[in-house]
Amino acid sequence: MMRHPDSTHTLMRAVFIATSALVIIVGLIWGIRFVVIARSQALAQAQAQAASQAATSGIAGFPMSGNPAPDFTLTDQFGNSVSLSSLRGHEVVMAFIDSQCKTLCPLTSQIMYDAKARLSTAEASKVILLAVNANTAATSVNDVQTWSINHGMLHQWLFLTGSAQQLNVIFHQYNVYDEVTQGTVVHDPITFLIDASGHERLYFETLASNKQADLNDEIIGLVAGMQQWLPS
Repeated sequence: MMRHPDSTHTLMRAVFIATSALVIIVGLIWGIRFVVIARSQALAQAQAQAASQAATSGIAGFPMSGNPAPDFTLTDQFGNSVSLSSLRGHEVVMAFIDSQCKTLCPLTSQIMYDAKARLSTAEASKVILLAVNANTAATSVNDVQTWSINHGMLHQWLFLTGSAQQLNVIFHQYNVYDEVTQGTVVHDPITFLIDASGHERLYFETLASNKQADLNDEIIGLVAGMQQWLPS
C-alpha cells in the first residue's frame, strides 16, 4: 500500500522539527557550558590579578624610590660598633623599636622574627634583622640588650643605639616621626626593607592589633617582600 503524499510530508516535517529542536537543545547546552567555563576563567584571572596586586602593594610592602639608604654607625646590644654599609651583601630588614615599649614594638619584632623563620635556610642566611632604638631617653646598651632578652631577640637581630643626637639624625634621614614626651614615646611603627646593594625598596607599617589573623597577614607580606629582594 502506498502512503498518501500528505502523510509523507507531515512525517518529514515532524522529523525536521524534531531534529531542529534537538540541534537547538544541544546548542543551548554547549552555549551554557561555554558561558560557565568563560566565567570561571574570568574569575580565576581576576583572582590572580588581585593576588598580584596584593603582592605588590600594601600586604607585601609599599614600594620606595630605590634611593640609597642613608648610612649610619651605632652600637649594638653587645657593645659592638655597626654601620649600615657594613651589612652590604645582605638584605636588611630595619625597624624602629622603642627600647622601653611593651605594646606595639613587640608585635613588630614578632613579625620580623616569624617572617624570617618562614624562609628557607638558604634564604634566611641572606637576611639580617636590624632594629634602631626609637627611644632617645633610654639609649644605653643595657636598654637595648634587656629589651632583646625579654622578647627573645638577643641573638636574632642587631638592636642598635646611640646618643639622642645620633638617633634624631637617623629619624630625620628616614623621615620617621619620633617624639619623647614625659617618658612616653610616639613614633612611626615602620619597617624598611633595604636590598643587598644598600637601596631602599619597601616599607611596612605594623598594625596596632595582636589578632592572629592580622599578624599572619603582616608576616605573609614581609615574607613576600623579603623573597622579592633576596640577593641572587
